[in-house]
Amino acid sequence: MPIYEYLCPSCNGRFQKLVSGFSDPPGLACPRCGGQEVRRAISRVAVLKSEEARAEALADPSMFAGLDENDPKSIARWAKKLGKELGEDAGEDWDEMVDEMLEEEMGREAGEGDEADGDEDGARPKKSAPDDLGWAD
Repeated sequence: MPIYEYLCPSCNGRFQKLVSGFSDPPGLACPRCGGQEVRRAISRVAVLKSEEARAEALADPSMFAGLDENDPKSIARWAKKLGKELGEDAGEDWDEMVDEMLEEEMGREAGEGDEADGDEDGARPKKSAPDDLGWAD
């Protein structure tokens, strides 16, 4: 039994429905507003890659397109792209680690010293939200 996603044009709602068979059930309505003009949406899919396919993707010259080794934000964008290709092997905190390194690098470029890394007891200061580097989650 497939699970289909539906969109409601009345309230812009999105919902899922477990359906018996491949056709929409009779009386299908939006659970938010009750609208019956819902339409089936195209769901996201995940594609598993073999180790060989991942290695080929990492070796692809387009992986380095737009990379400027003198621009920390460019390096961060590339590192996040690399993390997406590595998937679980990169670790759950990959993007957070990249953001921390970018913040440190940008601080060094702005002329901040090492004392900006923490207070007397060695605790790291709370960080503001990192710059959006164009990588949608």
